Amino acid sequence: MATGNPVVEIIEVLTPAANAAELTVRAGGSTPGERLTVHAFDAATIEYLDFKCALRGYGGGGITLTLPWSAASATSGVTRWGATIRRITDDAVDIDSSHTYDYNDADDTAASASGEISMPTIAFTSGADMDSWADGEVAIIRVRRNASHANDTMTGDAELWGLLGKET
Repeated sequence: MATGNPVVEIIEVLTPAANAAELTVRAGGSTPGERLTVHAFDAATIEYLDFKCALRGYGGGGITLTLPWSAASATSGVTRWGATIRRITDDAVDIDSSHTYDYNDADDTAASASGEISMPTIAFTSGADMDSWADGEVAIIRVRRNASHANDTMTGDAELWGLLGKET
């Protein structure tokens, strides 16, 4: 498939057993108001969200994830986002076994108004950087807000709207 085409299919959004980002609703300003479901990542605790995904039409390049988010209340500051991939291969990976997640990170500045969307990207090169995930396979993409990192300076929740994945 060509560079820039969407290749990550989200099968299900999952909350980890501990330190999960909270599912919440953001009200839109229209009449009647929209109800946008988002996952709120705290400013004081590292929190996570998992996406069970399949790779479809992938041609072997890298993958770039886009993390659309908005600030619950802040209009300045930086969030430190991280993402990692855990490949689940046919008859080879035991999900009951421990896995060490190795994150790729990106810092992103909050938009100038609460509720405005920002869209940072996190790139993965083909091979070990993306756990050798191949076309047609399933994986867990884990996203975190690293609130403990010195670069994460935004107060209040960061509201993740979803996940987009394209081939690079």
